[in-house]
Amino acid sequence: MNVKLTRMLPLILLLLCIGAPAFAQNPDLVLSQAERDSILKDYRGFFPIWGRKAIERGFDLPRSFGVGFNAVYITQNIDIANLQLSTGDDPLQTLNAFQFGTNTANAFSETVRADLWVFPFLNVYGIAGPGQANTTVELTNPLAFTSSVDQGATTYGVGLTGAMGVKLNWLSVDVNWTWSDLEKLDDPVLIRILGIRYGRAIKLSGQKKVAFWLGTMNQKVELATKGSVAFDEAVPPEFWSAIENIQSSPWYQALPPAQKAAVDRLVQRITANKSTPINYGLDKSLADPWNMLAGSQLFLGKSWEFRVEAGFIGRLSFLAGLTYRLNI
Repeated sequence: MNVKLTRMLPLILLLLCIGAPAFAQNPDLVLSQAERDSILKDYRGFFPIWGRKAIERGFDLPRSFGVGFNAVYITQNIDIANLQLSTGDDPLQTLNAFQFGTNTANAFSETVRADLWVFPFLNVYGIAGPGQANTTVELTNPLAFTSSVDQGATTYGVGLTGAMGVKLNWLSVDVNWTWSDLEKLDDPVLIRILGIRYGRAIKLSGQKKVAFWLGTMNQKVELATKGSVAFDEAVPPEFWSAIENIQSSPWYQALPPAQKAAVDRLVQRITANKSTPINYGLDKSLADPWNMLAGSQLFLGKSWEFRVEAGFIGRLSFLAGLTYRLNI
């Protein structure tokens, strides 16, 4: 019955999508003296701080403020441990005898991102938006079945990007913190995402340019999750009879007395009412906290930027984003 109790797991992927890379609008291209003079002649922006000095040294800075839209798809495996169950006001009881197989989560998110280059080397940003996710969970003991759950979420977060450029080469380090609310969770879940990217920029005609990069990403997920879900939402009807008679199974007979008592109370209450709320707690973790990245960004002059990035080795993902920039 815990298959759909794990419906909070798409949150992890959703957060990955929302927190997916805040690419550095890197100051990486050396300007000629004529180009510096032309830019500085009409330069009036307050941000980034020290922007004029950076331009005087030859850095081609982006416009300071950006508003963009990101669409992300991602899929990966998730590990589940330390399952706890109860009903009513009963305290949660650990039932480690529950065993899981392969748990796969897929998510798609659509987020708005606003950012500001405070300094030529430091960008701050905020992100928010809805998402949709699907989790497929395999339970192997005491019953063997697979279940798929769809749900939505609302996510918000903040982040920082540090960037440096040397001629046509650049390095960026990005870190962000995201929170997401799901209907079956008691509290928002926090995820920290760290991304490191090294790339090279190429000048095109006029003010157009393109950048390519390779990188890596690490995610740290808040482990403990607690919530509540109705029994008839968590367990497919074809397994209700097997659960009501689970006391006769070898799995039940092998439980210690305290866990048997907890199972007895669960079975008694769900037998009387299939809509009985089941309280749960569990620890979750990413099967692969690290993955590799490869991406590209096209600068259509100073106003419009389009970027794509793929994740591989550890998890699979794809991001596409469009940003409009202006000076403030």
